[in-house]
Amino acid sequence: MRRILVVDDEQNMRNALSILLEKHNYAVCTACDGREAIATIDGGEVVDLIITDLKMPNVDGIGVLKYLTEKKHKIPLVLITAFGSIEAAVEAMKMGAADFITKPFNKDVICHVIDRIFQMENLNEENRHLKGILQNEKLVYKSSSMQQIINTATKIATVAAPVLITGESGVGKGLIAETIHKLGGEASRPFIAINCPTIPETLLESELFGYRRGAFTGADSDFKGKIRLSEGGTLFLDEIADIPLNVQSKLLRILEEKLFEPLGSNTTIRINNRIICATNRELKQLVDDGRFRKDLYYRINTITIEIPPLCKRPEDIIPLAEFFITHFAKQMRKEITGLSEKVRQALIHYTWPGNVRELRNVMERAVVLSQDKKIEPADLPLELREGSGVDQPQQDNKLESVEVSLLKDALNANRGNVTAAAVALGISRSTLRYRMKKYGLVRG
Repeated sequence: MRRILVVDDEQNMRNALSILLEKHNYAVCTACDGREAIATIDGGEVVDLIITDLKMPNVDGIGVLKYLTEKKHKIPLVLITAFGSIEAAVEAMKMGAADFITKPFNKDVICHVIDRIFQMENLNEENRHLKGILQNEKLVYKSSSMQQIINTATKIATVAAPVLITGESGVGKGLIAETIHKLGGEASRPFIAINCPTIPETLLESELFGYRRGAFTGADSDFKGKIRLSEGGTLFLDEIADIPLNVQSKLLRILEEKLFEPLGSNTTIRINNRIICATNRELKQLVDDGRFRKDLYYRINTITIEIPPLCKRPEDIIPLAEFFITHFAKQMRKEITGLSEKVRQALIHYTWPGNVRELRNVMERAVVLSQDKKIEPADLPLELREGSGVDQPQQDNKLESVEVSLLKDALNANRGNVTAAAVALGISRSTLRYRMKKYGLVRG
């Protein structure tokens, strides 16, 4: 369950937000000002998101944001502000705030903002995971379908035409885009990637096209923008379906004429780059619904590469799993040589709804739990064992016992320091916290 810290000097506001968030299945903790919020985080409280009032006594919302930045805490922060303080909120977003909401707040807007932030976190995590399947600058694959995709990527790599990459979340769309970039002989040139949903609509246009000093409040200096930064290389627009209509029209001009103007400027700039787009949604349906421009759709759809889900290319499952096992075993300093035959069968027969990202997570878990030279069925999640016929229910308690013992040993050895214990186990802090919560373990 995601945990949200609500910071406000008004008791009624804290209560209202707590009731709303708990109703939507979030765990909530509160603080009456920024100083108490900082003390809460310093005290080791697990926080996935902070919602804070902008103006408060002692330490205000900006103070909390500066604290997060200085301490390098990667906790998204949403500001609550009165209408008259919107400019300050926009400035805060440029400093790293995830978003802002205005008083009096709309509960649907708040829930939408929170959902979007957590979804973007998942997407960013997915992108980081997928970068791990490069081996010697080559994709790990064995299937003919992936070979065909690489063949296509090789053929189009030196052609400047736009490319649209489609496929489910987790199949590796971003990795294929990078492969096209490298195959085109552009490895030394910029590859600029933008995950479109992660940037608020109000900032996406300036982030893409750049702006001149004074173009809007807070524009204290010129900013080139991602499009100009991709000059001579590749601009990768991930999840292009989330680009708002007003920005779509400007993007179309770049695709057709290679021309654009930064915000606040009358100077037309010509750009020489390649644009690759990706989506896990049905763009044609969005066009029919009036949510995506038809002319832009046909322009980016010049060359399409569809990446099949992992369950449609079972030949890739074992090579990927072995790569991840080698990677995590080295990271955790374990002597694990591979997979048992029963595990191989379990992996092949599983449907993998989360695709490569899910496989990576399963292999990381298996390496953490493994006490043998090879990964055994007991190291796999229950759903994999049940679906493959290798389930061993009598080992469930043993499995939990081993995991709890590992967690306790690491926490005790590091005197309850969650960060240090996570490093010792070779897992992330969030993963360790989840498992501590699962087994009712406390730092003491």
